[in-house]
Amino acid sequence: MPSKMSGLVLAGIAAYGTSTVYTAFTAVGGGLAGLSTGRSVSNRGTSSSSQQSSRSEPSFGTSTAGVCVLGAAAAALGVAAGRRSAGRQGVSRAANPRKFNEQLPCSSGPFSVTVGKAGPSSFSILIAGLEKAGLTSALDGDGPFTLFAPDDKAFEAAGLTAEAVLAHPDLVTILKMHVLPGAIVAKGFKNQTVETLGGPVAMRKGVKGVMMNKAVINKADVEIANGIMHILGGVILP
Repeated sequence: MPSKMSGLVLAGIAAYGTSTVYTAFTAVGGGLAGLSTGRSVSNRGTSSSSQQSSRSEPSFGTSTAGVCVLGAAAAALGVAAGRRSAGRQGVSRAANPRKFNEQLPCSSGPFSVTVGKAGPSSFSILIAGLEKAGLTSALDGDGPFTLFAPDDKAFEAAGLTAEAVLAHPDLVTILKMHVLPGAIVAKGFKNQTVETLGGPVAMRKGVKGVMMNKAVINKADVEIANGIMHILGGVILP
């Protein structure tokens, strides 16, 4: 039955290559073994029985083989930690993620979201629309949800003032087209049709980036306590 240490050694060798692991850690082991030998030479005044015992039972921690085993195990642990870290990369993680209704009003402070040179995004028009459409309570649920969130600049670029948005006859449907049940992160973006709460929306990859119908995603993967938010540079329209 192989030990846990043996498993780590094999994992380290598999991750870095047999010859690389052996060469690197044998070199380290040899150096440490040399230091051990130097200390042994300086202590020649000890009894011959002690020297014989030391030679017959080498210390695992200072032998070349022992250092190789420990080094390979450390390599395996490093690889595992690196993979866990890599899996977390790409998502903008706040120290204490908030729910959508708590995050959207944060146009300043530590929870504000900045989109490139445009500076912090504000979502006052989206918030007003969600409140009038009666959708704020839905975004307080456990989720997870994906919110494609147009900021105020996106509404302005689409020629939609706050008054026009609130007076739009299809307000509820339009806003529901910005909410997707389940969490989809950027690495899942591809040419596809996604079923939002308001109906199907075409996701397409183009020269401008990833588009939701004709609205480009300016910033992806903002972590929210009950889902993921992607900031749009436009408004998803039927």
